[in-house]
Amino acid sequence: MSNAIPFGSILYVRYKDHVLYRNTRPIENPVERETVGWLAQQTEELLCIQHDRTVEGPNNPTSNANGLLILKSCVLEIRRIPLQNVSDWTLNNSGGRETNAEYALQPKKRKTQPK
Repeated sequence: MSNAIPFGSILYVRYKDHVLYRNTRPIENPVERETVGWLAQQTEELLCIQHDRTVEGPNNPTSNANGLLILKSCVLEIRRIPLQNVSDWTLNNSGGRETNAEYALQPKKRKTQPK
């Protein structure tokens, strides 16, 4: 696997996962899993993929993240995912939030109204 993937790239990774079994017979094959996230770090053996992170800015001076460490020897497929430009907003936008954003639970469509 090439080390030519730039830091911060958004990736799709399909990999073989280790399986923990308990009180059962051993599993015969590893499980195939997939993830999408930002390349945070890599070594000769490992990929660190962040799939949830804090947007850095004045209100969030520190960065917290969740992700996976994946052994490169377990990677079955890896692809860079290009970002699509939507107006002037991008995934890494550090500017203000869109004011007319649509939310999953709109007040007029909720089953129960907030008190």
